[in-house]
Order: sequence, then structure tokens, then C-alpha cells
Amino acid sequence: MADSEGTSVFAVASGKGGVGKTTTVVNLGAALAKAGFEVAMVDVDLGMANLGAFVGLTEPRATIHDVLAGKAPLGAASYSTEGITVVPGSTDLDSFASAETKRLAAVVEELREQNDFVLLDVGAGLNHDIAMSIGVADAVILVSTADLSSLTDTSKTGQLVERLDRPVIGAVFTRTGEGSFDDVEGIATALGTTDAITVSVPYDERVQLSIRKGMPLVMLDADSKAARAYRRLGAKLVETLGIDPPGTDEPDYGFDWVDPESGRETRGADPFFTDEEPADTEVTLTELIEEAGLEEGETAAERRLRLLDRVRSKFS
Repeated sequence: MADSEGTSVFAVASGKGGVGKTTTVVNLGAALAKAGFEVAMVDVDLGMANLGAFVGLTEPRATIHDVLAGKAPLGAASYSTEGITVVPGSTDLDSFASAETKRLAAVVEELREQNDFVLLDVGAGLNHDIAMSIGVADAVILVSTADLSSLTDTSKTGQLVERLDRPVIGAVFTRTGEGSFDDVEGIATALGTTDAITVSVPYDERVQLSIRKGMPLVMLDADSKAARAYRRLGAKLVETLGIDPPGTDEPDYGFDWVDPESGRETRGADPFFTDEEPADTEVTLTELIEEAGLEEGETAAERRLRLLDRVRSKFS
């Protein structure tokens, strides 16, 4: 059990759905767990819960909705393996209607006492439930694609975070390299998140494979492009907080990830902290461009300047 004073609770939020928020929660949590930390991941997207499916929990016996409705204790809705505790949500409309978000603070405090990190998978958009979820966190990680509509919505979420007096500790830009040049440093400047950890997650077809298999990509294929980016996010987060990794003792296994195609149980890949391959915490924009497979040259440079001008004019 972790010391509660060293625990950090992060709300992972986005302005719109489908930008990789849950994928970020799952892979950041798995990367931290593989480094030896105890991590809880909670689905607080009460209207569109899908965290359970991303880790292979398709029919949980109890969910966060049951806990918030007072129908089950937190322990009954917690599923643990390999240093990770998952508290999934329900897709049932009746469960959504009976959930009371005022109970969320108590749930988070209980998880805070038992884990080093608590990651909250927050719903997209702006409403009371989202404000409650962000309000119980210590800091926020914003997730967005680099297209204008997603950035615009993310900026609104950022304004909500500011009004709730919560710091933005990270900005994650997903699916980079899909056809437009993504100047992550410039976009971070436009969003006002230059003081936050900024990570670009390149487009990687293995992300969808990991979702279908119900297993974090950093465990399925730790060397894939997106997995490396999520491992970098975990390393930067730990470095920013000034926390030493506790090591990688053999964990207690609760449930196992099972490949639905082969039926085989699957253990995780190596942690992102190793003696042979230290975590790369300082990555230049040039390296991000190369990793994401983005084209360079005058045409690309002109395109990213146009994108940056559009973003700045939208937020000015």
C-alpha cells in the first residue's frame, strides 16, 4: 500500500470524444505500473463508459456506477493485476441515472490511500459531472488531436480547468502524422500549456489492435511508436514530480489479460525505466517529427505555420 502523501490524482480530460483520452489513461497507467508504481484507473466518463473494454473487462461484476449509487463497495468494483487497479464503468442507462457524483470525492480519497497514482478517465465536453471529476483531481492532463475543432474544444476544457483552480500538468497530442504537420510546441503555445509536459503520440495502427485485444499497447508492444510516446509521458510525469521509481518487484496478479484470438494469458512487457535503456525525457521537435514519420521541407513548414496561425487566431 502506498503512502497517501506521495499519491497524485490526475484527471485526463478532452474537449471532445474520440481523441484518444481513454487510450492515454490505459497506456500511461500501464507504463507507470511497469515502472513499479501502484496505479488506479477509474472510469468517470459516466455517460459513455468504455475503460473496462480497453483492458478486457467486458462484463464486470460491479462498476463505479454501482459504487456511486451506493449499491456496492469500492472493493467490489476494483479489479487488480500487474500493479494496476481498474474501476470500470457501466454502459447501462439505468446505472447512469442512479449514479451520484457527490460520492466521487470519497472514492478518490480511498484510492489515493492505496495507490501512488490515480488516473481519472473524464468525460468529454462541459457539464456538471465533468466539473466534479476535475475538481477532485490534483492536476489535469489534456488530450487532443491537432485538428482545429479538437483544439478549440480542448481550449474550452482548459478554461474550465482554470476556473476550477487546477493546474494543467500535461498536454498530449495524439495521432500525429496523419496528413498534417503537427507543430506540438507551437500548438502548446497557442493553448497556453507551454509550462506543462508536452508529448506527441504518433499515429500507430497497433493502437487499434491493442484495443481489440483489450490490453494496453505498452504491454502488447512496448517498442511500437505510440507505446514509446506513452512511456515517455510516464517518464516525464515522474521526473516532473520528482519521484523515484520504486522498482519492479513481482506483483500480485488478480486478473490476467487474455488474447481473445489465441486464448493465451499475456504478461506485460519491460518497464520504461531500465538500466540498459534509460527513459528519454528530453525530446526535440525534430526527433518527434522523425518518430511520427512527418514530412519536412518548405511545403510542410508552410502548412504548419498556417495551422498555427489558425489556432492562434481562434484562441486570441
